[in-house]
Amino acid sequence: MAEAAPTVARKNDPALNGRLYVKAVFSGFTRGQRNQNETSSILKLDNVYNKNDAQWYVGKRVVYVYKAHNKKNVAGAAPSRVRCIWGRVTRSHGNTGAVRAKFHKNLPATALGQRIRVMLYPSNI
Repeated sequence: MAEAAPTVARKNDPALNGRLYVKAVFSGFTRGQRNQNETSSILKLDNVYNKNDAQWYVGKRVVYVYKAHNKKNVAGAAPSRVRCIWGRVTRSHGNTGAVRAKFHKNLPATALGQRIRVMLYPSNI
């Protein structure tokens, strides 16, 4: 019997890189033919290609990290320009592995096409 081919780890596997998040891209807001709903965002996750895989990410926390112009005081640390907007994955979107997410404050239009972090917690495994 032929030997099974060894499994090759994917290059973008977060476990290999030591990351606790999966990369995603903010691809737009949910919308109809004429109206856009800014309270719900659509994210395309890396290495997720179907609805069943996207379902695993429902309930996970998401964060948009960006740099602002002015420094702000941070408790217990030096002033920083880094800010973040937190949110949560609410459901899958479509058949190709995209998900919908709601953020505490709506994402700005400048975030379109930018990187979003999908945290691997809370986890139920």
